[in-house]
Amino acid sequence: MIKLETILKSIPNQEIVESHLGQWKYPGRITRIPSNQITMQPDPRTGKPIEHILLIIGDQSGERQIGIPGGPNLFFPNDQSVTEYPIAKSKVYKSNQK
Repeated sequence: MIKLETILKSIPNQEIVESHLGQWKYPGRITRIPSNQITMQPDPRTGKPIEHILLIIGDQSGERQIGIPGGPNLFFPNDQSVTEYPIAKSKVYKSNQK
């Protein structure tokens, strides 16, 4: 099981940024999304992919899901907002940057 404390130690900036744009606008930062539906697809405005694999936690329910860049959209039915914690740089993103 992934421990949140371990993830937090690896993230330099602990400040939580609240934004509908989440990782699209703030890659590698802890982001709170005021929604219960999360897309893991590239930013529709720029086409830039999400850079990190994410641990996403429902703020109200505590439900945890892993978000994979380019993977399926995620739904948190018992939440009004979620917080995204970057776990690691995505290998897909790294290979696109070569």
